[in-house]
Amino acid sequence: MKLEKENTRQILKIVVIAIILLVALFNIKTVWNACLSFLDIISPFIWGLAIAFILNIFMTFYENKVFKLGKKNKTKANAKMQSAEASNVKVSNNTKRMSKKKSGIQRVFSIALSIITVIAIIAIILLLIVPQFIDVIRNLIDNIPNYLESLQELGIKITEQFPEANNFIQNIEIDTEALRNGIVNLSKNVLDITINQISSLISNIVNAFISIIFAVYILANKEELKNQSKKFIYARIDEGKADSIIKVCRLARDSFRNFITGQAKEAVILGSLCAIGMLILNIPYAGPIGALTAVTAFIPIVGAFIGGFIGAVLIVAVNPIKALIFIIFIIVLQQVEGNLIYPHVVGKNMGLPSIWVLVAITIGGGLFGIMGMIVGLPIVSIIYAITQENTNKKLREKNLEEEFEG
Repeated sequence: MKLEKENTRQILKIVVIAIILLVALFNIKTVWNACLSFLDIISPFIWGLAIAFILNIFMTFYENKVFKLGKKNKTKANAKMQSAEASNVKVSNNTKRMSKKKSGIQRVFSIALSIITVIAIIAIILLLIVPQFIDVIRNLIDNIPNYLESLQELGIKITEQFPEANNFIQNIEIDTEALRNGIVNLSKNVLDITINQISSLISNIVNAFISIIFAVYILANKEELKNQSKKFIYARIDEGKADSIIKVCRLARDSFRNFITGQAKEAVILGSLCAIGMLILNIPYAGPIGALTAVTAFIPIVGAFIGGFIGAVLIVAVNPIKALIFIIFIIVLQQVEGNLIYPHVVGKNMGLPSIWVLVAITIGGGLFGIMGMIVGLPIVSIIYAITQENTNKKLREKNLEEEFEG
């Protein structure tokens, strides 16, 4: 009877899930729009998690390196308290409170230093790149009279050599009323776009503020949140499955951390090679474009092309020939980066063979574009680590591990 009840319950679950899936399938557009709206609502918290993950790399460095002495003292204090408790000596609550307060102060300073570090890196990059863009725009504005004069001379030459063109221009009739209406409509469209952009900017500023606050909260309470998450998982799932979930979460954390550090190394290498190559070829803006290339290198494979395009726009305003040389140089550099530097540096940092790096980027980029490239590599790294561990376990069970060593 018990077995029949369990079977009935399972059948009911399957039927309910099937009905829900069918309803969702027949209303796929509504469901998709609802999912997008939900993601839009929780996007500040998703960005907060991403910011916390990146800041945690710096925070861990400051806690383990800069405050290393404090950490040693904390370890010694904990050892003394444990020794005292083992000797049945009562440890005062005041001593425990002091140790916790000291650790909390170190955490606050580490978070503050992490935020300052990230802001400083962004500020340095902007100081290297933005002034050059301003100079280019200023040069373009200053040269507008020359451009107009050249255009006028070109028009005169054309009308002298081709009288038909002069007659055509003179016979052009301009509908002033239509032109006036067109300008009015354009002004309205520009005003609507400006209002929408301002509204979007305000919304993005608010979301950014929420994301940063959420990230700081996560960093300040990461041990407590970690412990609460583990309690929640182990309380509701079998211990074996819970162990597997925790293991996958750790692999995901390590994979994304290694991915970010690997990307940072690759960005520094690519930016340095770009700047050095430009200096050798005597191409202007070597420093700023090298920094820009390093920033765009965080986008796998295609980042060098994006940096190269922006760099070419900067250079062409100064010297079109140098811009052409730069384009050829960046194409060669991108091939070297995509096929040699990136798979080796990032793959080695993630413990992933170069061939699987290329596979992950190709498949992820083909399915989901740039975001697929960024997320696909850590996911493949997780799958590779789990598959490798499972394969080695199966080989040990069959006593075949030694045959495949080396």
